[in-house]
Amino acid sequence: MKVIKCPKKMHKISSELSLSGKKIGFVPTMGALHKGHLSLIKKSVSLCDETIVSIFVNPTQFAKGEDLACYPRNFKEDKTLCRQEDVSLIFHPSSSAMYPNGFQSTVFPGKLATVLEGKARPSHFAGVATVCCKLFNIVNPSIAFFGQKDYQQFLILKQMVFDLNLPLKLFMCPIVREKDGLALSSRNKYLSKSERADALALFSALSAGKKLIFSGERNVSKIKNSMNSVFSDFPLAKPEYIEVADSDNLSPVKKCSGKTILLVSAKLGKTRLIDNMLVKA
Repeated sequence: MKVIKCPKKMHKISSELSLSGKKIGFVPTMGALHKGHLSLIKKSVSLCDETIVSIFVNPTQFAKGEDLACYPRNFKEDKTLCRQEDVSLIFHPSSSAMYPNGFQSTVFPGKLATVLEGKARPSHFAGVATVCCKLFNIVNPSIAFFGQKDYQQFLILKQMVFDLNLPLKLFMCPIVREKDGLALSSRNKYLSKSERADALALFSALSAGKKLIFSGERNVSKIKNSMNSVFSDFPLAKPEYIEVADSDNLSPVKKCSGKTILLVSAKLGKTRLIDNMLVKA
């Protein structure tokens, strides 16, 4: 397994792999790898000839006052995990390599980026779309793998790939959870013991909404009220949004029918977590 830091060198290697007929799987990450990331890597290894993992904490998706400086970083451990999972190459560029002096261009991701996470973090998805567009062009993958936990991000990137005619497919893998239901996230490391206990509010709220839908409830107001009431049992978790939306475009629905997605975000102290659950009514 090689570690490549130079974008031009990475592009040269990946182009040679593609020309030789290799199917390249790509898993873009910001490091601090956990079992959720490893599930993406495993899927890529199973479907592709070569798997490339990028480890890059992208500064342009963090707003002023967010956790860029303290975002968890442990490249040595990440490298060990990648080697164990038969990753072919790690792309580990510096910020200056990705955004050299004179860099000006940005991908504006459109309407999907203005709701939910986009409303809470207005500049976030422009940073995500821009860095992913750059990474896709540098790595030249056949398939890029993402997790369902960042569902809105997946839809935005899928739209970008379509709009800009990028020659790759996106593959979404299921959310990986702890035994008690908490969705795995690098930011879970920020939680204190009491915050970790109350972080179960997100999964509990989603489960309450799913249970109501499965019982036959279709009134979205009742479903959201039920989800919101769950938070009273978890006082450290402060909900930011609770939404029942169309799974194709994230537009709010008034009545559950067909494939719906439940989405929730909450703050625990300084830590902000998101989660979601796909439900077929």
